[in-house]
Formats: sequence, C-alpha cells, structure tokens
Amino acid sequence: MLTTLAGVAVARRRLVIVLAAVAFVAAGAFGGGVASQLSSGGFDDPSSESYKAGEELLERFGAGAPNVVLLVTALDGSVDDIAAEGLALTDELAAAPDLGSVGSYWSLGNPASLRSIDGTQALVLGRIQGNEDLVADRIEELSPAFTRSDSVLTVEVGGQAETFRQVGHSIEQDLLRAELIAVPLTLLLLLFVFRSVVAASLPLVIGALSVVSTFVVLRGINSFTDVSIFALNLTTALGLGLSIDYSLFVVSRYR
Repeated sequence: MLTTLAGVAVARRRLVIVLAAVAFVAAGAFGGGVASQLSSGGFDDPSSESYKAGEELLERFGAGAPNVVLLVTALDGSVDDIAAEGLALTDELAAAPDLGSVGSYWSLGNPASLRSIDGTQALVLGRIQGNEDLVADRIEELSPAFTRSDSVLTVEVGGQAETFRQVGHSIEQDLLRAELIAVPLTLLLLLFVFRSVVAASLPLVIGALSVVSTFVVLRGINSFTDVSIFALNLTTALGLGLSIDYSLFVVSRYR
C-alpha cells in the first residue's frame, strides 16, 4: 500500500503540492486562532477531595483563597494616614464584576497580618469567582486598571491570578522569541548538512505544515474537552523536531 501511495504521489507530484498548499492555507484559517480558545487552567483535579472541599466552602459560605492581591504603598507616612484612600480602593475592587470576598487592612479592622512591619504597605484581598478561563479574562482587565501611582500611594497587582497571567504572557513571548531564533539557525544548519537549498527547506516546510495541521486537531479536541494552552509549546517543538529527523532519514536514504 505504501509503495502504491508513493507511486501516486510521484506521478501526481504537482497535484500533491497544490493540495498540500491548499490544506496549509485552510488549516491556518481554521486553526490559527486556537490559542485564544485553549484553557489556561487545568491545574486542579475536580475529583480530588481538596477541590471538592474548596468548592463546598465557596458555595455554602462564600469563602475561598484570594486570587487577587493589591499591594498598597503609602508614599508619605504610614498606611494609617491613607485610610480614606485605602477604603475607597477596597470599595472600587469590590464593585468590579465577578469579584467577591473583598477585604483590606482598612476594612477588616487594621489587622497586623495585612500590614508591613514598617507600616508603609498594606494589602487589599479579593477573589475572582468562576473557572480558570473566567479568572484569566477578568485579571486581564483588572491588572492594568488597578496598577496605578499618584502623589499619595502606589498600587501593584499580585496574587495567583496575576501570577498566572504574567507566566502566560512570558511563555507566549518566549515561544515567539525561541521560534525567531531557532528557525534561522535550523535553516543554516540544514544547509550545511544537506548542501542544498531545496533539501534544507524540506524539513521547515513539513514542520510548518504539521504544526498548522495540529492546530486544527487541537481546535477539534477543544470542542469536546479542555486543552491546555501549553499544548502549543509541544506542538511547535515536536512538529519541527520530528520533521527534521524524518527529513534526514528520507533525504539520506534516497541520496
């Protein structure tokens, strides 16, 4: 069967190339936006006892670990001197959509655990309610909105939600940077190994086709179950790596 398939591909090589190009364009149009649909969560096991206990506490008592933390720094004096501003900031966070369990040093009776030792910094705590994807969407809006500085205080955003947001952005930027570095270097190495532009281009073309095709597969799987955003890293690495390996086998064999 493989011999017959190879014979057909050789006999109809122009048609095969055209069909591959059409498939590449179609796959890029359909699967190109898959990154925005993949999940940034998936770190918790819904069947675990700890997860069920957390959901029970949240449902019955509205209690849950805060995933948004605002670090407020008084620029002149202590945080007790900016109580009015601190309470206003607390109310502003509590009024944001999907926010619950909001409290701060000023609204909870000035507990020492929410204030720095030198008294110049204090915390505002809140929880974005919903699944990981909703949390990721909300923190994208909250982080720039609450990162501020004026003549009285500065506010910095932290917490689990903000940490995951920054990690996700770092991964996306690092992946792009890695591709911009790896692809040109790979092409130079392939030119050195294959001693031919056409042969050296083969792994990159096959790799691009396999990566874009996998985006379509990921989009299809994502319609049935959650797929992690980190699948994109594996898709790029494996698609390019395997295409180089098997191109080396094929070209070396037929040479």
